[in-house]
Amino acid sequence: MLQFFLVAVLGGGVSLVYQALNREADRRAERIRQQEERAEALRETRRDYLRDLVAHYNATKRARRLLRATALTGGPDEAHRRVRLARYDELLQAILDAQLGLETMSRIMGAHSGVLGTDRGPAESLDVASDYLRLLITEYEDCMPVAAAPEAELSSLPELADFIGPYAESSRFRHEFIHPMQAAMSALEHLVVGPSVS
Repeated sequence: MLQFFLVAVLGGGVSLVYQALNREADRRAERIRQQEERAEALRETRRDYLRDLVAHYNATKRARRLLRATALTGGPDEAHRRVRLARYDELLQAILDAQLGLETMSRIMGAHSGVLGTDRGPAESLDVASDYLRLLITEYEDCMPVAAAPEAELSSLPELADFIGPYAESSRFRHEFIHPMQAAMSALEHLVVGPSVS
């Protein structure tokens, strides 16, 4: 009888230890699963940011190219170039949308600090690019209400002239839009895919 009692107690003790180990393993597996889900949700959010950022970048560059190709008159000499205001108005809508999108993205990135960690670089880059586009939009807002003719002198729109000028000569466009946008996209790409393997 003592033997039976001893086997029952030892068996029960082993069973309790085994159950405790199983519960701990289950809790550990659940924590890992939750961490993986959070990491995947974070990657997906970063992918969404990157996709939106690329869309705003491309929309702005597309509008720039279309402005050069379809909104200018007067030949290649910049001194005599004019801007078709109807086309200018139409294409600045896309730039306005991109600027508002960048402004919103920067604000959201700032509010969701976990998405970018401690790196404020991408949000700051978006602020620089958004501020540059805001100057272009401010000039547009100043021009359109007072425009009486269907065209305006390009020289009267210095922000637009810089924006659509040859890339090599458009230093503000390069330094205040292209470079910050590329830096933000690069940082987000790095966060989405991780460091590159060399």
